[in-house]
Amino acid sequence: MPRNLKSAVDAGTLSAPRYYEGESEIIGDVRINNKLYTYRTELGLVIGSTASVMFVLDQPAKEVWPYFKDFNLWQPNHYYTGVVGDMEGKSFGIGDYPDISNVAHIYQVVRVIPEYLIAINQPVPEKVSDTGLPGVGGVSPGFHVFTLHEHGGKTEVAIVMQHASYAARADEASDEQGLASWRDPKMLPEWTRKWRDDFIPELRQAVRERR
Repeated sequence: MPRNLKSAVDAGTLSAPRYYEGESEIIGDVRINNKLYTYRTELGLVIGSTASVMFVLDQPAKEVWPYFKDFNLWQPNHYYTGVVGDMEGKSFGIGDYPDISNVAHIYQVVRVIPEYLIAINQPVPEKVSDTGLPGVGGVSPGFHVFTLHEHGGKTEVAIVMQHASYAARADEASDEQGLASWRDPKMLPEWTRKWRDDFIPELRQAVRERR
């Protein structure tokens, strides 16, 4: 392999990032896996995570969908500016507090197939202040796909979420330095706990009790 090509492969690219193990759990029918990744652009090191979450609900998709499509019903302490599953072609924002009147709409609902799919894109930010991420270099902060798969009257939920940003001091950071912030207990471990202990149980209860 030519030396310059080997160097590019070792460094990772957008289409072939370097993957690192993140958080992984299997508890009953709940399966959560998160891999970290890095690649480099002319501006420096990009770091991110690609996560998958899978679990089964005991109800058919037509009963799950009215609750699943409205993230406000099952994601505690996350406040969305609309019902995401009703917003194909529109944008929305997320806040940490109930007053979300001034939250920036940084998410775009790309496609909705009722009872099957919600696909969400986060375009490259135009302003650093909107997201805390550099608005340069063609790096999208994320892309997320939420799907329902009905079999035998039950519904398997399968979710893939990807997030990315430039590392602090991206032009100088090593992979391990860049990944350290994602491995912080407030990041990946908390993200895993939130899905396991909060989001999934809340969705199960909402569908079961039809609330």
